[in-house]
Amino acid sequence: MAASLAAVLSVLNLPLLAVFYLPPQLRQERDWSYRQALMNKLLKSFLRNYTAAHVKQPLSLKPRFEGDRFAVIEPASPELYTGVAEDKDIKPERIGGTWYPVPYETNDPLADDQHVVLHLHGGSYVLGDGRTASCQSLVNTLLSNTPAKYVFSLQYRLACNPNARFPAQLQDLITAYSYLLHTLHIPPSRIVISGDSSGAHLTIAFLRYIVDHPSILPAPKCSWLFSPWCDIPEATDTKVWRKSPNYQTEYIPATFPEWGASQFLKDVEITEHVERYVAPLWHPFTVPSPVLVITGGREVLAPEHIKMAQSLQNMTKDDNSRVELFVENKVPHDVLMVGWILGFREEAKRCASRAGEFVGQAQTIPEKDQSDQSTHVPGYSLGEINQR
Repeated sequence: MAASLAAVLSVLNLPLLAVFYLPPQLRQERDWSYRQALMNKLLKSFLRNYTAAHVKQPLSLKPRFEGDRFAVIEPASPELYTGVAEDKDIKPERIGGTWYPVPYETNDPLADDQHVVLHLHGGSYVLGDGRTASCQSLVNTLLSNTPAKYVFSLQYRLACNPNARFPAQLQDLITAYSYLLHTLHIPPSRIVISGDSSGAHLTIAFLRYIVDHPSILPAPKCSWLFSPWCDIPEATDTKVWRKSPNYQTEYIPATFPEWGASQFLKDVEITEHVERYVAPLWHPFTVPSPVLVITGGREVLAPEHIKMAQSLQNMTKDDNSRVELFVENKVPHDVLMVGWILGFREEAKRCASRAGEFVGQAQTIPEKDQSDQSTHVPGYSLGEINQR
């Protein structure tokens, strides 16, 4: 009831906000443009209303607008789903995904500097499908600023739908990765796994799965984590989100990740083993291939991104387990996904360009001192974020 009332009030306030943000000193961030300030608030209002209505987005395996760019994938061999990916109630299912800019051609070999990106969209595990309407801008940014020749955007199961709580999404990623490896015969050294927000959480969970079961699947070339969700159980407490110093500059209301987390976890018993996957913030490990963590200086999760990146860096054993952190200051959550909406296109391009550089560096990684790679985000000190 309280969430519904807040949603109604947020709509009624929109005309006032259109005037309120005209003076720069009244904007969430003084350096933001009028458009950035207003669209931030509008998006926050939309997500608040979406959450209050508990919209359950249906997914379809029909090609629709995507035509032959949409691929339907059958589950992989049963032995690929083991450990935390094996569940008595949640089973692997047929899934889909969209190719950009065109379907991958097995008879068109990749050049030495070209890669296939397997992208996992964000949306708190309750929103999104990886299709053109929602992901075209994100994918265009990656294709234009990285050595990606193709992007396969996975339509994984949404947790708000039946039979789709954890580990459904991990199962779907295993299915998609196996499809690239075993059906299309793309070498793992040419695959980059990319995820934004909840998709970035899914990416780090998958890397943990590879480490836990090294004989099942090879590691990808490298991975990009754009604004990763680092602690899903924590999101069930909205007070944690709201007390962040960056809550005013964040377009995500506390209720959105809370709803996503409750749907994703549902009746899952969070044992220590499961927690390694759903709350990677507290369980660092040696990653199987290089990882780039990208965060926004004005997002609620920024301190968690710093902490997780540093914790993973502390587990580095060699160049193959290298972890780097890139901070784009003065932007909120997941600018790669929402930059075109909020007016942060240049910032999104910079993040993508850094991701592209990272792929090249993964080919010939220089020796580097890992002892001091901390990055400061305004408003936080490391002392404030190193305690659970």
